[in-house]
Amino acid sequence: VAAFYMDTRDQQLSQFAESGLGRITINAGKSRSYGAEAALRASVTKELSLNASYGYTYATFTDYVITEEKKDGTPIITDYNGKYVPFVPKHTLNIGGEYAITCSPRSIFDRVVFQANYNAAGRIYWTEENNVSQAFYGTLNGRVSLEKGNGAIAFWVRNALDKEYQAFYFESMGNGFMQ
Repeated sequence: VAAFYMDTRDQQLSQFAESGLGRITINAGKSRSYGAEAALRASVTKELSLNASYGYTYATFTDYVITEEKKDGTPIITDYNGKYVPFVPKHTLNIGGEYAITCSPRSIFDRVVFQANYNAAGRIYWTEENNVSQAFYGTLNGRVSLEKGNGAIAFWVRNALDKEYQAFYFESMGNGFMQ
C-alpha cells in the first residue's frame, strides 16, 4: 500500500504546434496530485497465483490562468484552476491470475503457463479544458507460455473482448484527433 501527495510548481505540458509541425512545451503553472495505490498477490496453490492492484489519483491545476489579447487589445482570460491534469487516469485497476502446469520429465516442455488479466483505467481527460475524455474502460488479456529450460514460446492476446477505447488524443491545426 502506498499513498502520495505532490505539489508541482512550473507544471509543463506538451502540445502540438499550431502549424501541426512538431510539439511545443507550455508552462501550466501549478498542480496538485494525491492518491493511493494498493497491490496484493496470493499463491493459492503451488500452481495457481492471483493478483490485484488498484490506484486512485486526483490531479488538478491549482494556479493555471492564461491571459491573451484579441486583435482589438481586449483581454481573454482562461482559468483552468480546478480542472483535471490531462493524461492522468483517475483510477487504474488490474486483476489477474496465473496457472502453471509442470510437465512430466519425458515431455517436450518443462512447464505450460496460462495467464489472464483485466487491465482498466479511467476517467482520463485529454485537454486542459476537460472537454474531451475517455471514460473508465478495461481490456481482457491472456497469455499461454510453453517453457523449456531458460527459453519460452508465448502466445498472447490483448483486448480479447475487442473493447473500443481512446488511447491518445491531440489537437492540431484546429482539429482533434483520437487514436
